[in-house]
Amino acid sequence: MSRNSAYILFGSVLALISIGLVILTSVSVFAPHNHGNPNYFVIRQAAFLGVGILACGVMARWDYHHWVRFAWAGLIAALLLMGACFLPGIGAGKINGAYRWLQLGFTQIRLQPVELAKLALVASIAWWFGVKEGDPQKFVKGMLAPLGIMCAVVLMCVLQQDLGTSALLIVIVFLMLFVAGARMQYIAPLPVVGFLVILFIALTIPQRVQRLTAFLDPEAHKNDSGGQVWNALVAFGSGGMSGLGLGEGVQKMRYLPEAHTDFIFPNIGEELGLIVTLSVVLCFLLLALSGGCISCHAPDSSGVLLGVGATALICLQAAMNMAVVTSLMPPKGIGLPFISYGGSNLVLCLALVGILFNIHSQAIFEKKKSRGCLPPVVTARM
Repeated sequence: MSRNSAYILFGSVLALISIGLVILTSVSVFAPHNHGNPNYFVIRQAAFLGVGILACGVMARWDYHHWVRFAWAGLIAALLLMGACFLPGIGAGKINGAYRWLQLGFTQIRLQPVELAKLALVASIAWWFGVKEGDPQKFVKGMLAPLGIMCAVVLMCVLQQDLGTSALLIVIVFLMLFVAGARMQYIAPLPVVGFLVILFIALTIPQRVQRLTAFLDPEAHKNDSGGQVWNALVAFGSGGMSGLGLGEGVQKMRYLPEAHTDFIFPNIGEELGLIVTLSVVLCFLLLALSGGCISCHAPDSSGVLLGVGATALICLQAAMNMAVVTSLMPPKGIGLPFISYGGSNLVLCLALVGILFNIHSQAIFEKKKSRGCLPPVVTARM
């Protein structure tokens, strides 16, 4: 399993991308803002896929230690770009209640700087404990810097009214600090305090209050703020085991908003059925397993933390998206990795996969089993 984890990772990502392009071809026919071209979003997604494959190749070939050392520069650049989203003429303005996008000149291309911030945050924490050798057992000398970095990125996300990404980053930082060996009394309050702060901020934004109210009873609000989640549940239910057939779905016909982005997963359930839906879940589980296995065999602590962070960025985002569309969480504005339309996130996820490939190429595995002897016990470097 350890030695073949890269092949499992590759197969899982390839399956997810394939399913994503197939369902996007079906959904984008009725997607709004497609400029009259039914293949508009598919073509753009394919173009970003090419950029993502290039990024994956670069990350896979270039030693991940270089990326860790450049983490601070990437973090500063990401924060500046996130701030630029508020500038007229540079930022794309307020879209769906949030300031998340940069407009590239007069083109129709928009970029989300927060995707770069995610990678920079993970790499910065890996640098702090791996290269800088911060002591996770001490708060001031070990924990203050990572928590400060997290607060800076989360604050920018909150200012952009991107509360879903804020919650995601807090959970990922908690996981990385746990793997680094931080004391529980230092990190245990982190998700609790983060959740309470995000909840307090959400209650001050009317749009978020409506989402929370609809989440508590989607059926009662199916004609207003809860219609998105309600139609997603209807899509899953109408698909059954085998689905209605590719292209035969109904919810994508303007009944389910954001059917090509955040809520693309219910369209898989409606058109391709429970079998393909569970296959998508299985692919993410295999991705998490292979990514964790690669991280455990990294040659140093920075590789372990970088691998854990990269895997968590993909899999926790997928878990949050699936939880939202099945009414287990309030809507967060987070897409499904490799499947939802979105060039910035697709390029980031493929770059993270490339990092995992590079870590695997430098991994240290147990010695081969000698004749007549049991193989030595393998312990993860965590």
